Amino acid sequence: MQKKIKLIFFHPFSNIGGADNSLKRLIERLDLKKYSITFVSLNKSFLKKKLNKNIIFKTLNAKRTLFSIFELKKLIKKYEKFESFKKIILISNQNFANIVTSLSVLKNKRVKKILIDRNHIDELDFSKNIWGNIKQNIIKILMKYTYPNADLVIGISKKLSNDLSQFIGKKVKTIYSPGYDKEILHLAKRKIHLNKNFNYIINVSRFTRRKDHLTTLKAFKIASQKLNKLKLILIGYGPEHENIIKNAKKLDIRNKLIILNNIKNPYPYIKKSDLLLLSSRYEGMGNILVEALTLKIPVISTNCNAGPSEILLNGKGGDLVRVGDFNNMGKKIILHFKNKKILKKKTNFARKKLNRFDINYHVKLYKKIFDKI
Repeated sequence: MQKKIKLIFFHPFSNIGGADNSLKRLIERLDLKKYSITFVSLNKSFLKKKLNKNIIFKTLNAKRTLFSIFELKKLIKKYEKFESFKKIILISNQNFANIVTSLSVLKNKRVKKILIDRNHIDELDFSKNIWGNIKQNIIKILMKYTYPNADLVIGISKKLSNDLSQFIGKKVKTIYSPGYDKEILHLAKRKIHLNKNFNYIINVSRFTRRKDHLTTLKAFKIASQKLNKLKLILIGYGPEHENIIKNAKKLDIRNKLIILNNIKNPYPYIKKSDLLLLSSRYEGMGNILVEALTLKIPVISTNCNAGPSEILLNGKGGDLVRVGDFNNMGKKIILHFKNKKILKKKTNFARKKLNRFDINYHVKLYKKIFDKI
């Protein structure tokens, strides 16, 4: 009997979002005759209901990622006792998880370590307070200490990879997130009810400070003052939910705003929209841009580090504005509704280049890594 390769995916907080969708798309396409897969998190992963029942899900007894080092170490030791595995590969996502992964198998040469960074290093320059700033500086120090010991470090966009490589002093391989998945076309067919008398703009992202929904709200206000019958749909979840409502009331646009929480399938809403906005302060890539383009929906995005400019081909595949520039974003929204041909032409150009983000190509790259590492 052929020995399997043991894959351990460590993703501390598994929720609806880009990282989990990328992991789902990869894992569900791996041959379970060749791979034994364990998914490890600190919370109950919603992916358990989405993936094959033969995939093992483990919840570590730790409230914070840092405290999970010894729990993760124990789990790995259990798998090391099995002689049936050809090799053991530990794959983690995002800097704090990558640090824990590295420390848990620091001197363990049998376990191969793959660290995936899904956010640009810019994220460590944003903090709410002094404690947050101290915490982020500690993460930077630990990244420089632990990342060089990994067997492979992966970034999900070229700019992210290049900047990370300079920071840690180690080569970083770029593998784009698999945002181009034709299953989206099928999911988008689900029937939803939106008033046909309105034109819809949509933003799909977690309700967090990094996504900067205030820029979206202010840009929409500018556009709605010039354009009639305009509605804004926000799909997401997170700690900024109440602040978004408060800001919408202050801007006097609450009656033009539709907020949908924890929508597992946003694609029918994207398909019914005229335009998608991304107003993030920083991104790893920005999967939602690829997904919108897959559905032929034009996009306007902030030109944040790192992925949007790569996805939108430096503005040839969609409009880019400076981070926080709600005035310019508002003007571009108005221009789009006055002449839809301009952004539609860019959308068609971008769609011709989406194979870079194809799920099948993505899986092929990871299979090669798992075999050779």
